[in-house]
Amino acid sequence: MKFKAMAAAAAAALTLLSAAVSPFAAYAAAPSMPAVTLEITAASKEDAASQMRSALKAHQTSFSVNFYYDGEKIDLKDMSGLMMYNACDETGVGTEGDYLRFAIKRYKCNAKSSGNNYILDYEVDYYTTPEEEERLTDEINKLVESLDLASLSDYAKIRVLYKYVTSNITYSQNISDPYVYSAYCAVFNKHAVCQGITQLLYRLYNDNGIPCRIIAGKSHDYSEQNADGYHVWLIVKLNGSYYLLDPTWDLKYKGMTFHYFLKGSGDFDSDIPSLTHIAQNDNGLSFPDYNSEAFRTKYPLNTSLYPEPVCTLGDISGNGSIDAVDASMILMEYARLSAGRISSFTTSQYIYADVDHNGKSDAVDASKVLAYYAAKSSGNEQSLNDYIKSH
Repeated sequence: MKFKAMAAAAAAALTLLSAAVSPFAAYAAAPSMPAVTLEITAASKEDAASQMRSALKAHQTSFSVNFYYDGEKIDLKDMSGLMMYNACDETGVGTEGDYLRFAIKRYKCNAKSSGNNYILDYEVDYYTTPEEEERLTDEINKLVESLDLASLSDYAKIRVLYKYVTSNITYSQNISDPYVYSAYCAVFNKHAVCQGITQLLYRLYNDNGIPCRIIAGKSHDYSEQNADGYHVWLIVKLNGSYYLLDPTWDLKYKGMTFHYFLKGSGDFDSDIPSLTHIAQNDNGLSFPDYNSEAFRTKYPLNTSLYPEPVCTLGDISGNGSIDAVDASMILMEYARLSAGRISSFTTSQYIYADVDHNGKSDAVDASKVLAYYAAKSSGNEQSLNDYIKSH
């Protein structure tokens, strides 16, 4: 579509200020706009959003978006928010989507239109600098390499990354420090508030093949009067459904146990009923409506907790048989622990991997499981316990 030149006299103009999460910045009138440092010209709303995404990823502090929109007339304030929403649309890339949405401390936009032509001048304030984001990327790459996720199932990946965060990061005490709202602070300072913690996990999950969204809303404490607070948590996709996680509320358990891991819509708050999560959007059109039918259809939540593998002695995969897969899982887990990496096993998996009952799961257990599988394939009808005792 050919781009139409903007008319000299704009039909309307509007300036607004928006924020990433309500407690961190408030809507206010913007008295003036700085000189624009980047000009984006696009022939469509979609192309404009794509170029805006690139500008936001580069942490461009001011840019002008000039585009033609051949559709139903949209209010200027709405268009400003909707364009930011589209720029932060989900792509499956960990440094885009919700990561960008929560990287923005606040933005203001001077919007003008004439017919179907729009000019949106944005000024954006971020929690981190481009240099800090580059440093963060290097550190996250090192972290992912050290966690050795490639050979793990999606369930194990989700568990290992969740355990890393809940074991190594604490809740920030100084919430006036702007860095605590960023994944940068979580990685380098080992503390953050819910926004920084979820931003880090969102990035880790998406970049390791686990679809993930950040959910904004409030928490309510029924044990105290008027104890509402702004909060964010996560949903991740596993075996076709989405499940809820709240790493921030699991920090206190230091990775030893989880109360908010892969929970369903009906039991997310079942372990501690006095604390509840309430999803809601207080941030205008640049954020999703988490309670809309469209959002729920796109991200279908399972109603109950994702079940851990049901193991028996030697059957680590929980598929009902003892085979080479179980031996391989035991051996890979032994290698992970020997290298000082985070365990990918649940407690029950580790217990049932110790087939010789010597108090540890190691390569000897793997070899015994493999030998038993070979014997059983040749017609041996002994149980695993009896086989190990006789050999």
